[in-house]
Amino acid sequence: MTGSRIGATIAVAVVVGCLAPPIARAVDTPCPQDERSYAVFDALFLQRNNATVKRPLIVDTNKPAAPLLSTGDLTSTIGTGARLLYGNYGEEDVGWEVGYLGVYGMYANRLATSATGDLASAYPRFATAAGFRQGSYSTATSSSNLNSVECNLVLHEYDGGFNRRSPRPWQRCDGYDGGHVDWLAGFRWADVEETALLSMRSTAPTPVSSYGVTSSSNLFAGQVGIRGRLAFERWATEGFMKVGIAGTSLYQSQTMADAFGPPLRPQRSGSEAGMGMIAEMNWTAIYRFDDVWGFRVGYNLMSLTGLALAPDQWVFSPSKAAAVGAGVDGTGSLFLCGGSLGLEARW
Repeated sequence: MTGSRIGATIAVAVVVGCLAPPIARAVDTPCPQDERSYAVFDALFLQRNNATVKRPLIVDTNKPAAPLLSTGDLTSTIGTGARLLYGNYGEEDVGWEVGYLGVYGMYANRLATSATGDLASAYPRFATAAGFRQGSYSTATSSSNLNSVECNLVLHEYDGGFNRRSPRPWQRCDGYDGGHVDWLAGFRWADVEETALLSMRSTAPTPVSSYGVTSSSNLFAGQVGIRGRLAFERWATEGFMKVGIAGTSLYQSQTMADAFGPPLRPQRSGSEAGMGMIAEMNWTAIYRFDDVWGFRVGYNLMSLTGLALAPDQWVFSPSKAAAVGAGVDGTGSLFLCGGSLGLEARW
């Protein structure tokens, strides 16, 4: 009897096993991905350095050894600007991005006065030839604006988010939402436009002697860079570094006016090609309102070399030769640092 029951049980199990549907195999899941598109707007507040050639400009003729004005006094105000960036990582983590950066209103102004009209150029022969003498009021000003556009190929690497078995400590933290590294390679153009004016008033309100320069520096660079990001629930942190070697196209134009007669030289201009560099770094903290939007606070560094800065183009020579004032000094540099506030969207 027992043997019969065992045999019947086995027979039932075989029949059920044959009639039951097969167990579904687990479907392979695709590799995890984070957001595919991103857009950034940052308002910039950057202070520039004064990297001009250090030269005296105006002295009191009674104390010529102590300049009252020099190019080293032209410390710029904080320039305001914007950074715009839009990109897409693509389906296979090979994407692209385009960006714009501009900084405007970097302005410097210095003043010297003399109640007895003893101001003059720091270069006596130039002072006599160009009318920079017997001054009671003298100013030196400079201003500059920066515009830059970039286009980059982006190679995107996402770490997959929270993973208790990851060798990376931050990836094992509760609340970790994921991180990535972007490798960048592309093209960048930057343009630095500058003006500088040295003026002297002999007696109010006229006459006035002046020496003005405008300059333009265009940089065309191939650049590489890296950007990294870590996100933890509402908070994220991001940083990037980019560097490019550039060919430069430089231009300057200058005009003079003499309070005592015809100008020493007519308008002169010159152009030159050279080499330079563009480098930029940023660190930003982000507070995310929701899955798309975030508020950004950051710190920025930027450097450009191989520039024709306007104050460097002043030529304090009494010569009227055609070559004087027609050259370009392209050894200038621009360094910017300061904060940023902005918004981002990732989806």
